[in-house]
Amino acid sequence: MEKDTGTRWEVELAGSAEEALERLHHPPMPDALVLDFHLPGIDGISLLRGLKERYGEQMPAVIVFTGSGNERVAVDAMRAGAHDYLLKDGFSPERLRHSLHNAVESMRMTRELEERRLRAEVAEQAARAALAVRDEFFAIATHDLKGPLQSILLSTQLLRRQLPQEAQTPGVEARLAQILRGTQRMSELIDHFLAVSKGGERPLHRESVDLLALVRTKVRELGPLAATHPVQLHVEGMDFRGQWDASSLERVLDNLLGNAVKYCPRGGTIDVSLSEESSGPEGWVRLCVRDQGMGIPAEDLPHIFERFRRGRNVAPAISGSGVGLASAYRMVMMHGGTLTVESEEGRGSAFTVRLPRETLARGTSPNSEAHP
Repeated sequence: MEKDTGTRWEVELAGSAEEALERLHHPPMPDALVLDFHLPGIDGISLLRGLKERYGEQMPAVIVFTGSGNERVAVDAMRAGAHDYLLKDGFSPERLRHSLHNAVESMRMTRELEERRLRAEVAEQAARAALAVRDEFFAIATHDLKGPLQSILLSTQLLRRQLPQEAQTPGVEARLAQILRGTQRMSELIDHFLAVSKGGERPLHRESVDLLALVRTKVRELGPLAATHPVQLHVEGMDFRGQWDASSLERVLDNLLGNAVKYCPRGGTIDVSLSEESSGPEGWVRLCVRDQGMGIPAEDLPHIFERFRRGRNVAPAISGSGVGLASAYRMVMMHGGTLTVESEEGRGSAFTVRLPRETLARGTSPNSEAHP
């Protein structure tokens, strides 16, 4: 072993299996154990089994010496946990060094894999615990949020019924209806948020939807902001009906219009355009929301539809979580459509939604780009 220039070996001798076991009780644990099958007292196979039972994966690498013609004994030794066996008649220092290197390296890799497995198991348990805490938090949060919403909903319905006749003007009725819609919408969003947090996604409920009517409703709800953020609606076409999920499209509109208002300075105009690309069941419609806001830096554009990503030019004081656009993108893709953006920092952004009137196979659209 002294001639092994690549490795420095420290060798200890034991005259019996009992002496070897006593040595193993005291650290440090040796890297390798070379034993003769014919030992006084306990034979080599019994010693191997004892080591395996006591130390498991922490036992040292073991190489067994056996006499010529004892290949059966060698096989039994390998099954008992030996890494290699050497025939005494064919022994050479080079063979021993080679066998020791291989056995020690094999044991090192086995221990490393076991350590990685244990670390992964601990990490998985920690992740499961964190998910359990998260789910409990979301369940409590959604319950606490829906309580006040239910109070608002019931109070608004009661107010509508008990309002004096002379106070029941079209304007008041419109505001009460808007409160009711907003409250119901918030309740739906809370339910959706809870479902997504648990790894689920509400399937699309397709029905005949008039996108123009939905857009007009959302633009009308922005009426109180008209003094600071004028909204202009441009329509090109006659028929904007399709088989869509109204709730999902409402969420998309809420996000795009909400962002346009949020990132547009006072006095900036928000343009909403709706057009037909082609008519008929296989046709497409196009919706574009354009603002005169801060715009998106060019380096952020490729990632703008990723979760928890916001433009680096967004001030911390501007609220947002970076999940709205990702959710809108996913909803549009589920309809087989596309959501794209054009933006220039300091000049504004334009988000364009293209929707097929009918669902396409596999929920994809022509010329759509893959996106995470």
